[in-house]
Parts: sequence; structure tokens; C-alpha cells
Amino acid sequence: MRFALVLTLLLALPVQAGEAPPGSDPENTINLDLDYGRVVIRLRPDLAPKHVERIKHLVRGGYYDGLVFHRVIEGFTAQTGDTKGDGTSAGTGRTINAEFTRTPQTRGTVSMARTSKRNSADAEFFIVLADNPDTRSSLDGKYTVWGQVTSGMEFVDQIPKGEKARDGRGIASPARVIKMQIAADAAAPKQDTATILARSDVPLTARNFSASEFKCAGLLAGQGVTTQSAIAQTWTHGYLAGRFKATGSLTFSAAPAGDDPALAETCAKFPLAFLLTVASQELAKTARELPASPVAPKLEGHTCKQFAESRKASNKDPGELIGLWTFAYIQGYKNVSQPEMEIPFDARTRLLDAMGTACAKFPDRNFIELTSAVAAKVTIK
Repeated sequence: MRFALVLTLLLALPVQAGEAPPGSDPENTINLDLDYGRVVIRLRPDLAPKHVERIKHLVRGGYYDGLVFHRVIEGFTAQTGDTKGDGTSAGTGRTINAEFTRTPQTRGTVSMARTSKRNSADAEFFIVLADNPDTRSSLDGKYTVWGQVTSGMEFVDQIPKGEKARDGRGIASPARVIKMQIAADAAAPKQDTATILARSDVPLTARNFSASEFKCAGLLAGQGVTTQSAIAQTWTHGYLAGRFKATGSLTFSAAPAGDDPALAETCAKFPLAFLLTVASQELAKTARELPASPVAPKLEGHTCKQFAESRKASNKDPGELIGLWTFAYIQGYKNVSQPEMEIPFDARTRLLDAMGTACAKFPDRNFIELTSAVAAKVTIK
């Protein structure tokens, strides 16, 4: 039997609470919880380091929580990761280059789905359900292997199958991902935001953070644990500052920098909503005093010269964080006049370069005021 594999991305994982199995690497172990139980996946950075990094990034942002297995073919694969639940969404909009290997796609193998284009994988993934020649000939060397189910395949087997005539789609009551979590995060001690932002992995996380990939579930589950949860607070603070400035209602409280209670409370109400939606539709409804910025308590008093110096300093950590805050500010400011316009993640470098150029001309100008002026002129085609 042949399958027309013009995919987007595939997945399938089982669940149940608990810690990683003895002898495993918690940082490279994913717990996937389904209604039926827990599926444990061992990540394979030795085979696909970039894909593993990508999957961990999405898992820590809560991206997969609540998504369904929308394409499940009996004896073949179970796939998830589509935000619309039918395989038609555009994903996150950030593809990743293939890391194909000769690793056999046997039962329990977890691989990234893609379209007919080699380097089109985004966020969807699949779990191989059975060992058979058709599976091997269709998948081996053609889809990036990034993990292996080590326990819980009996739960994966319970995922409802789709119609053969519809290539595994048309599932009346599809299985849903209750939660995906990196095992190391489940046992990590809570820390305050300031402590997390001092970690060595913060610059990379700040550069790669996109609110369109981050759900409130990721903030709640990882708050005080992962750099991504702290970065999410930084992005939200900047986004709201931009929106409130555009409406003439931006004020900062005298309270010390820290977690935003309003953010946590709202995310608790809408855990499966993406952070960008929550920030624009819920948190921005009523202007309020924002706590001091988590990246620079006196950011409202910054000059353009200070912004430029932070970007050129030998220690670029503060500059990366302020860069994220600035990009979020521009997104929020612009969304007031053009609420339907989504500034894409890949525009970040251009916008920050524009800020750098403007600051070079007006070094003594108030940083927020000049950022607002740049944001007002932004056009995204």
C-alpha cells in the first residue's frame, strides 16, 4: 500500500504524571500526557540537534498543549501539532532544515512531518505505530527522526484512527494532548524572574522568543522554572507598554520589577490561548500601571545612548533582553492602529537595526519616545 505523504507534521505521544525513568536524561526526556496515560519520549540530539532544540522550545512554550491528533492512519502513524486541528494551519511560520539520517522508522519512532519540500518542517510531528515494509519505504531517510517512545506505546495505540479514504483524517473524537513537558522542568525548583534572567541561556532564548508560539499554559507550567517563562513576561511587559503608550495611558508603578500578577491570573483563565492573543485581547482591555520592567527597572528613563551601549557591550545579555522588550513594544504600539497586522518574528532584526540607526542620530533622546516614533512609521508588507 502506498501513501501520498504530502504532510505538514506528525505526532503521537502517551501520558501519565511522574518523573523520568531511572537512568534517563531529564533534559532530553519529554512526558506526553494523553487521556489514556503518559507517553515518555527520549530525545535524540545525537541524530537531530536542531530539531531537538526546536521541539524543546515549543514544548516549553506550551505549544502542543490542547492540540489534537488530527491525522492517524491504522498501522502507520499518529500525527499532531496543527493549531487548527485539521492539518491546514500555517504552523508557527518558522521552518527548520531537514536532518535526515538512516535511522529506521520503526514502532515508537518520533519524527517531524513536512510538506513535499525537503526543508519545510515546522511544528507538526508523528509517532510511528507499527513495523512494516510500507512504513519503512515511505519514511526512512525522508523525515527527520528526533525521538523514540520508551514507554506508553499502549496509550498511543488507543488514539482514535482516521478514515482510510481520507488519509487518516475525519476523526470524530480525536485524542488531545493534555500536556507535554520536559522532564527536567517538572522537578526544577521555583526561582524568581530576576534569577532566571541571569542564566547563561537567556540571550539565545530572548533572540528566539516568539509570542505566536507561546501559550499561557507554558507560562503557568514553567513560571519560575524555565528561561522561556521569564522571557514571556518580558515580552508581555514590552507589548503592553507599547499598547498603553499608543493610547496615551502608559504609567509605571514604583513597585520593584517582578512577575506580573495580572498576567498570571489571565493566563490561568485562558491556559490554551496563545500569549499574543491574551495580551492583545485580554490584558490590554483596561490600562493599568505596569510593574517596573523585568530587564531594566529604570527603562522608562533610558536614553537612546544607553540602548545603543547595551547592544554593543561585551556582555550582550542585557542588550538581548532589552532588544526583545523593544520589539514587543513596537508590536504592541503598532497593533493599536492596525490590530489585524501581525509583525512577523523575522522582522525583529530590521526593526532593531532601525532603532539603532535612529538612536545614533539622537543619542540623548528618551528611549521610549524614540521607539514610539519608529513604531509609528513601521510598515510591514
